[in-house]
Amino acid sequence: MIKLSLITMQLLVMYYYFCAYSSCLWPGVSEDELFGQFFGALEKIHYFKPTSDGHDDQVQLDKATRLFQNAVMEMQKSGCQTFDEKTLAETFKSQGNRAMQSKLYPDAIELYTFAISLCEDNAVYYCNRAAAYTQNHQYAEAIRDCLKSIEINPTYSKAYSRLGFAYYAQGNYRDAIDKGFEKALQFDLNNDSVKENIRVAEQKLKEEQRRREHHESSSSASHQESNQQAAGRSWSHAMPPPFTSMPFNANGIPVDIASMFRNIAANMGQHNQDRQEGEINADGVDEPEIRIGGNINVNLGEQMPEELTGALRSVMEMFSGASPPANQQDNVNGRSAPG
Repeated sequence: MIKLSLITMQLLVMYYYFCAYSSCLWPGVSEDELFGQFFGALEKIHYFKPTSDGHDDQVQLDKATRLFQNAVMEMQKSGCQTFDEKTLAETFKSQGNRAMQSKLYPDAIELYTFAISLCEDNAVYYCNRAAAYTQNHQYAEAIRDCLKSIEINPTYSKAYSRLGFAYYAQGNYRDAIDKGFEKALQFDLNNDSVKENIRVAEQKLKEEQRRREHHESSSSASHQESNQQAAGRSWSHAMPPPFTSMPFNANGIPVDIASMFRNIAANMGQHNQDRQEGEINADGVDEPEIRIGGNINVNLGEQMPEELTGALRSVMEMFSGASPPANQQDNVNGRSAPG
């Protein structure tokens, strides 16, 4: 039996504590070995992207090395007792959580990716990265990570909840409820936050349905209006322009004849006023107007048959010597006649 001197035993104890403090060597692996395992894990997930000349990106290599060293320093300061891939992954996860709190979402994604590369079967790491992806508006990636997390742990409520968030952020409220929030509630029945998420998503669905119905109704009305306008244009091409406005001097004709024209204008004006109150002109063009003053201006639009219009025109021309202005149809369509 080998007998060790007291000094030798003391040296061995000191060496043990030195190794445990400096690199958490006992039990576990050396820092150099862990560094090699870390880089091997990153290569396995194709983290390093080659440059145009086919070499590894030196910027990525330097960044990965720096982040590894930061993690090792944190492990040493925390007094970790095991120096291996698992503890390194947990350190990266903790750093990712802090990046999330600081709203540094791309940094959080990278740190969670490091953790995943070291422990590919950890549902929490995928779920956390999904949250970072969602905050970074990378919803497809978030959904993919949530599904991977659920594949690893089918009863993981938070993964379903974050899946619901990702679908919700996409505007896919039905899947947010059915595939996300309701599944989360099955495994966490007393989660009031999930219940509220379901309520909000259902409200969004109702609003979406109302908008869709309103859009369909508006589209139908617009289609009907287009047909009516097309029919009106066909009619206007087929028929001669209506007698829409005829000004004449009331002072140059007998009183009884002028009174007759005023009565006609007043009656047509009342008819048009009643029509305006009951209808809205779909294309925004004002209805024909009746204006009566020293000069009588009869603005009848399409209210009078063409035969009567012609007769009235002849009578008015006979008494006043006026002739209908050209291009009056432009006034009806809301445009000024050429000067």
